[in-house]
Amino acid sequence: MNTKETHVFEFDAVILQNTPCYIIGLRKDSRKQMGKSFGDPVHVTFYERKGKQSLMKRIILLLLVALIVFGCSHQPQTLNEVKSEFVTIDDSVKVHYKIWNHQLDAKTLCFVHGFGCDMNTWEKQFEAFRDEEVQLVFIDLPGYGKSDKPHVDYTFDCFAHAIDKVLNANSIKDAVFVGHSLGTPVCRHTLMTTDHSGALVDVDGVYCFYDGTETSEYVEAIHQFGHAFDGPDCREVIMGFVSSLAGYDTPQWVTDYAMSVMPETPQYVASSTMQHLVEPQWWPNMQLTIPVMVICTQNSGLEPDNEQKMQALYPNLDYTELTTCGHFIHMEQAELFNTKLKEIAKLLCC
Repeated sequence: MNTKETHVFEFDAVILQNTPCYIIGLRKDSRKQMGKSFGDPVHVTFYERKGKQSLMKRIILLLLVALIVFGCSHQPQTLNEVKSEFVTIDDSVKVHYKIWNHQLDAKTLCFVHGFGCDMNTWEKQFEAFRDEEVQLVFIDLPGYGKSDKPHVDYTFDCFAHAIDKVLNANSIKDAVFVGHSLGTPVCRHTLMTTDHSGALVDVDGVYCFYDGTETSEYVEAIHQFGHAFDGPDCREVIMGFVSSLAGYDTPQWVTDYAMSVMPETPQYVASSTMQHLVEPQWWPNMQLTIPVMVICTQNSGLEPDNEQKMQALYPNLDYTELTTCGHFIHMEQAELFNTKLKEIAKLLCC
């Protein structure tokens, strides 16, 4: 007597070959038709319905297609989502940077942060330019951000070497160099000592003027500032320094950003950076004839003749002086700043 009866039931499932599987919840009428109850052994053979894909297979296929399309079309919405890259200088020091819309011969904006900060200070600029036909380069200077922090001299040469290496690694020669605070003289030094050219954007940059007319009081004040970060209370000094950078209109989130990153600067990095910053050797009275945009704020204690001093350094100058804005102009007045940055970028793109 043949006890192996055949019963055919249709249902949708996706089965991996050569793997154990279990049928859970077989309907009561199906069990009755088979003459089986709970716990009874059954022999099951699966057949794919010919001419018609299972519903589950169609769903999975659609999901895979959707994932592929989404993955190909997704664009970073924040600078944090852009892939990190590194170059090595001086045999062992890794310099962190990010590049967006990288392509050969593209017009470039190169962003360099200030003392104690990192590339995240340029988030508003990434948002404004990510869809423009320019490539964006963001650099963490050695000693800052995600770059290495060795015990070395943090000079303008050190910083310029890092920028030069990043640009050369990506076949970039000319760029609009955008520097905030300390980043301004670093960009200026890069333009004066490397083969790179283009334009300079000074965002409330720091300057020391040594032209032979400086008073002893000025020299002493500069010296004291340069050595203010030498002691064990460096963190507290930086926190007080951050507080002084806010203007009347500075949003709290800007101060919160600065307070979250600047006091974390290692003491030896802060001390070395500031000591070298005020040395006369880094401040030659050399003109840059390339297009230069200076946007600064009176909150930083500008001298009455600041515009004339800038004009002497930069004959091809676009000068804007704000009144109530704090030090982080590119964050506080992002719309104004980005509009002006687009204007000077066009000069390089012509």
